Amino acid sequence: MQEEINIQVNNKKIRGILENSKSDKLMILVPGFTGDMGGPDNIFEELSKKLQDKMFAVLRFNFRGTPPSDMDFQDMTVETETEDLKAVINYAKSKGYNQIGILGESMGGSIVATAIITAFKVVILWYPAFDFKDTSFKNYLTEESQRQLKDKGFILESGFKIGKQFVNDIPDVKLYQKVKEIKCPVLFLHGDKDSDVPYLQSQKAFQLASEQKKIHIIKGAEHCFKNEQEKVIDLTLQFLEQHF
Repeated sequence: MQEEINIQVNNKKIRGILENSKSDKLMILVPGFTGDMGGPDNIFEELSKKLQDKMFAVLRFNFRGTPPSDMDFQDMTVETETEDLKAVINYAKSKGYNQIGILGESMGGSIVATAIITAFKVVILWYPAFDFKDTSFKNYLTEESQRQLKDKGFILESGFKIGKQFVNDIPDVKLYQKVKEIKCPVLFLHGDKDSDVPYLQSQKAFQLASEQKKIHIIKGAEHCFKNEQEKVIDLTLQFLEQHF
């Protein structure tokens, strides 16, 4: 059973779904850059089914700028996504959920780190980006990309207009110290063949995490865990069984 949700932020709606809402424990799944509530190759859908089998409620959503949520993607920034996630967390709390875990993939993991506003039961980070300049975002800083940004006001990639403010913020987004603010068990999962976000970022963040923590560097796995979905879901569920 699922219900559609609409959360208002600055007169724009975040749209998502709440599944198995009668459960008293909730997992929030946070998509990455240009991602949506299905997750890469629908991994969030597959994970959600398994979570519901384990009697979890699951909240999935699209950030503002990603349809069907409101706002132009060109206006998306780290700040707007942080506002969105805080609004989603507050919505969950308003629905009476007191046992909340959160999972972020890629930039979604970055936003989880910036939006810590409550005591989570667990935090799970799949190939999170903590230093944007040391990721594939560096491609937006090349002379060619900067020319396009100056001429058009955006950089076009895969049908998405990447806005000027997001690009200008890239050199300054360094989030390692935010890891120290996570006051619950935390799991890092990252592939050693990730060419978008180096797995060394997860290793460095793991060293800074202060609570119960675990890390798995998955041999041969790329960004978005292509061909490794089953293994990643199993590791995620094992961690939840131990700590939620």
